[in-house]
This record gives sequence, C-alpha cells and structure tokens, in this order.
Amino acid sequence: MKKLIYILLAAAALLPGLQGCKEKEEKPGTMVDLRYRVEDSYELDAVNARAFSITVTSTDPWTVTSRHPDWCIIETEEGEGSDPDMVRVGKGEKTTLRVQYYDNTELDDRIDYIDIRTETWHGKTVTIKQKGIAYLTVAEEAVEIEKDGGEVEIHIEANQDWSAAVTEGDSWLSIEEGATGTLDGVITLFAKENPGEMRYAAMEVYDRHNVLMATVNFTQDGVLLDPETLEIRAGYDQPSAELRVSSNAEWKAVKDNENDTWYTIENPDHDGDGVIRITLKENTGDQLRSAGIILKTVSDDPEAFTAERIITLKQAYKINPVRVMMDNDEMSKWKSDKTNTPVYTAGVGMLFPGYARLNNGSMAFGSYTFRWSNLSADALIRLWFCYSDGEEIKYNLNAASGKTAVSVNKGSGADPGMVNTTFDPSVPHEMTYKFDPSGSQYCHVTLLLDGVEFTSFDSSPAVMPYVLWGKSVNMYLGVETGSAVLEWYEYTPPMNWDE
Repeated sequence: MKKLIYILLAAAALLPGLQGCKEKEEKPGTMVDLRYRVEDSYELDAVNARAFSITVTSTDPWTVTSRHPDWCIIETEEGEGSDPDMVRVGKGEKTTLRVQYYDNTELDDRIDYIDIRTETWHGKTVTIKQKGIAYLTVAEEAVEIEKDGGEVEIHIEANQDWSAAVTEGDSWLSIEEGATGTLDGVITLFAKENPGEMRYAAMEVYDRHNVLMATVNFTQDGVLLDPETLEIRAGYDQPSAELRVSSNAEWKAVKDNENDTWYTIENPDHDGDGVIRITLKENTGDQLRSAGIILKTVSDDPEAFTAERIITLKQAYKINPVRVMMDNDEMSKWKSDKTNTPVYTAGVGMLFPGYARLNNGSMAFGSYTFRWSNLSADALIRLWFCYSDGEEIKYNLNAASGKTAVSVNKGSGADPGMVNTTFDPSVPHEMTYKFDPSGSQYCHVTLLLDGVEFTSFDSSPAVMPYVLWGKSVNMYLGVETGSAVLEWYEYTPPMNWDE
C-alpha cells in the first residue's frame, strides 16, 4: 500500500510540469471576442496625410501596431480587455485611437500594414498606401504643326528621371533632343514637311520606372478628307442614304462604275465639310447588291496632292418575314407582369383584357409587325421596345381618340421628335417597328401602321444612342385599358452584310 501511495504522489508532482508544456486551453465561455471599426485600406497623400481612426473593444488585452512604426504615430497602441458579457452585447468599453502618418519624403509610394490583435487572436490587417513625392507633368496635350514642318518643343516638369519616345508617326516626326532627362526639361522634336494628307503622331512620356505618364498627340496640317464610315448600308426599299464627310478642301463624289444605275449621287460637289445624299431604287432581286463611290479632292493646280477614299455602298434584298401565331406555346416564352393574364382562343388569337402585359427581355434584333383585332371602344394598346440607359420607344394605339400615341424615353440622348397619325379602331391594325441601317452601327427606325410609314428617326451618338444595329430588344406588349386580340406577329431578321 505504501508503494502505491508513493507512485501516486510522484505522478501528482509531475502533473504541473506536464501541463506547462501543453498549449493553453481556453475555459468554456472564455473565447476571445475582438471587435473593431476600421476600413480595409487607406490611400494617403505624401504630404499632410489625413489622419484616420480605429475603434477597438475586446474581451482580452489588445494591441494595434504598425509594421513600420517610424512612419506613423498610433495614439494608443494597446488596451485592456472588458467584461466579456458586456462586449458580447455591444456594451464593452470602446477605445478610439487616432493614426497619423508622417510626410513621405521619398519619390516612391510606400505601403504599411497595421495589425489589430490580442495575444491569441489576429483580428485584422489594415493596408496603408501612402504616395511618394514624385511628380511628372507635361504642359502640352495636343499640338498642331504647320504643313511646312519644323521644330516643336514639349515641356516637362518633374523631380525625377524620365524618358520619351515617338510611338506613332515616327516616319515624319522624330525627337532631336531630350529623349531622356532629369528634373524639369524640354523635348525638341522635328517634323518633316507634309506634301499630302493631314497626318497624326503621338509621343509617350515615361517616369523613372518606365511607367507611362502622359501621351502628347500631334496633328500636322495637310489635306483632310475623312468620311464618317467607309461602308454605307441601306434596306431593300430604303429610298435614300447619307454620308457625312469632314474636309478642308474641295472634293467630289463619283461612281466607281457608271453602269450602276440603281443609285444616284444627288450632290457630288463639295467644298469643306459636307453631306452626300444618295437616292436608291428598290432592290427587287434576291441578292445583296454593292457599288463603289469614290471621294477625291480636286484642285486647279495639276501638281496638287489628291486625297482619295473609296466608299462601299450596300443595299439589302427583301427577306421574307417569319409569322408567329400568338398561341399558348408562344405565350410560354413570355412573362406576364401585370394583374391580368392574356387568354388564348383557337382560331381567334390572344385576348388581352385591361391591365394585361407580356414581357420578353431578349427578343432578337430585326423588324417586327403585330396584328391586333377586336379593339374595344376604350382599348389602349401598348407596344414598347426598351434599351439600355432607360431608352424606350413607345408605340401605342388609343381607340378612344382614334390616334396613335408615340413617345420615347430618351435616356441621356436628345428627343428624336416623333409624330402621330389617326386610325379607325373598328377594324384590325398592324403595328410595325422597322429597322434599317444608319451609318456604321446605328439604326433608321421607322414606325408604320398598316404598312404605311408615319414617323421615323435616326439613332446616333446624340439621339437614342443605345438603339444600335444588331442589339437585342427588351420588349413589352399589352393592353392598358379595354381589351384587344393579338393574332400574330411577324419577325424579319436583319441582313447579313458580309454575304
């Protein structure tokens, strides 16, 4: 028995030493709760950097430390823990400390990290990015050079090393002096005489780390003949098309092939900026047709330089539309988004009661015709084509007034100024959105009622700029008041202009 007691006593004597070698175990309910209010990162100026605050509360003693303590002052770098029960209900003692960074007198930016932690828990690392004092500015952004050429000076203000290179137009513009420099300096360039068209060049300026800091653009005077596009596209029955041309000379437009009688250049002669007007005959064939229009400058001086551009004129052929009956199968592809739901009747169509509307957010680009019948005396039919930036084309039929109600939500663009027409609500009607090309990416939008055009506009960077050629449509169709039947709609896909 004595031997057993001695063994137990020896084991008891060893227990404290064994426990000291083990990792400290938290007692149940003593888990660290460290809370803080601070941004993930801060970007500070090199000089007179703004101060910022960090608010900390914790159940355990805590520290807030910088990895570069010589760069900043942290008002309070440590604090005691608060009553855990108070911390967990948001009533623990809060410490708000102020952090202020000294001026960064080095050229380069610098990065510091501030750690918020307790002895056993790392709470958060805040990233501090402080700018350096390096600067490099170029006084000139765009430079115009005379036709005769000569020297051009670009002025640099900097407190560091820099370099420059001509990256565009180096066949006629070169750096004579100042391709590299330190502190403030001047870059001297030489431009050759320009015997031909207006031309362009660019020079890039880099800092001491070869990072691009500025681009200077150069324009040398010469003959300007700049059409807005090199390809004109027209619908099969589009009566006319236009082409805007920027120029500083006399110029003319002529047919590449005089045998192309399907179009006419109405105003071939111009002086300076101008707009070519082209009339077209309907393309009754089944193939895309194409022709060349030559733009060229003219002068009384036989030795004068002649600028020339070749424009491709393309006219579509008629594409037969695809008719879609408004039955239950078609309705399953649309979303009902109003109080009432349309109802299909075989052989009649889709009856829309008042306050019923369907939406399809990804209708393919192209022209659409919708046939409505059985309009009640108070029917208000709404057909809306919607685009980005809140742009909407709203085509409505108001049976009570016997007039269309056309309007737009113009978004950030200008109002296209559309007009309305009258109709007989006692008979069926076909509402058409027709899209023809206008310029290189925009649309000539025509609204027709029963096949007759009554209003149109051209989208452009200034007018309904999100109505773009080839862009899908977010479409809404329905009846606001009264009732009407939608029998079918027809879809005409756009022309493949690369045929």
